[in-house]
Amino acid sequence: MGKTISCSVLLALISCFYLLFATALDTITPSKSIKDPDVIISQNGVFRLGFFSLANSSNRYVGILYNQIPVQTVVWVANRNRPLKDSSGILNISDDGNLVVSNGKAEVLWSSHVNNTAPNATTAQLLDSGNLVLSYGEDGAASSARLSYRLRLCNGIIICYKELVLFWKVIF
Repeated sequence: MGKTISCSVLLALISCFYLLFATALDTITPSKSIKDPDVIISQNGVFRLGFFSLANSSNRYVGILYNQIPVQTVVWVANRNRPLKDSSGILNISDDGNLVVSNGKAEVLWSSHVNNTAPNATTAQLLDSGNLVLSYGEDGAASSARLSYRLRLCNGIIICYKELVLFWKVIF
């Protein structure tokens, strides 16, 4: 009987460890949001998505930044037109499957504005390419529609066009 209890306890501990650490650190899900000052980091640590302020400003923004260089280098900003006035911000997947930035009063400051057929199965993943991909579908596989902004890197220099950064594009 003692061995059975010990095995059960060990199995329970291993299960808890797996649940705790198996969640991807580069992904937002309906049950995993980002609250200021939290971030998600792309798989190999190239980019981070989270809250930041510009020098000499108390406004808070949500954006993608290079993660491995010492100088804050912003690649993309979600709420550039409606900054947060404090650190009460949250980036999450809303009930309708959109990625949204909201303040402490639950006012939406920015949204991905997509039509989503599977809002409970939506994920947002930050890739090492700098792309933020919003996927939906029960399996999360390539068959689901993916939405992302496009960013091209050429010899470490960002090459992008304003319209490519500001709008989402459906990719099948």
